[in-house]
Amino acid sequence: MLGAIIGDVAGSYYEVLEINNIKSGRSYEDRIKVMDKSVELFDDNSSVTDDSILTMAIYDAVINGKDYEETIKEYALRELELGLDMYGRSRFSPGFVKWVNGDFQGNSYGTGAAMRVSPIGFLYDDIDEIKKEVYKASTPSHNDAEAIKGAEAVAVSIFLLRNGMNKNDLLKYIEKNYYDLSFDLEELRHNYRFYNNTRFNVPQALFVFLNSDSFEDSIRKAISIGGDSDTIASMVGALSEAYYGVDERMINKVKPYLKDYMFDLLKDRYYNRSVFVLDGR
Repeated sequence: MLGAIIGDVAGSYYEVLEINNIKSGRSYEDRIKVMDKSVELFDDNSSVTDDSILTMAIYDAVINGKDYEETIKEYALRELELGLDMYGRSRFSPGFVKWVNGDFQGNSYGTGAAMRVSPIGFLYDDIDEIKKEVYKASTPSHNDAEAIKGAEAVAVSIFLLRNGMNKNDLLKYIEKNYYDLSFDLEELRHNYRFYNNTRFNVPQALFVFLNSDSFEDSIRKAISIGGDSDTIASMVGALSEAYYGVDERMINKVKPYLKDYMFDLLKDRYYNRSVFVLDGR
């Protein structure tokens, strides 16, 4: 789960840059600057976004036996009470806000389900159970078949990776059961655009992870293709955590960006070793 938050925070400001250039797209040269390891992934422009908030809602629901819909709405309403985010935007999409404040099943095909389900892939140990939980966690707001398919692909991939599946076998599994992943990294960096659509985000995230060589490399590559950078990097971060483990240096770097309730939920899983509590948190 923390891998998803790391990716979200790292990609947060880059998403703003992508939106600001949504018609023309950011230049290739601008996008690949992040591949320079001297470029910091976290700074004053970085923040947790809806990806992290809702990932924590799912985590809370799983570990504490809560209802998914009630918990998602609880987390969203708490954030909405804070007003606009640090970038001057609503903290959630207009359609999601309407769903949060209403009493109906959402039919979104956006990536909002896939971006939040990583805890299910980490915390359940049966693939059929994972699929059932993904369905329950997705359908309140995202009952479109494509949204559910994308969320399932992410959670199932996490489960398979943390149980030892190698990248080649995962590629075969995904292409047999979910998506064609025959992308080209350089082509994506040149031409990929911002899409609020699961089928144009989840396959790219899976591809980027499969073509990475470390946790940090995966996050940088996720950002380098542009598009919905925080969401893509969040999904890639979750997949990379399952395969590489979490980069401990990044754990400490993301720590200042966590909200107090996030830290309280995550501390026993990630922050219970003395090396991570030297600052008193």
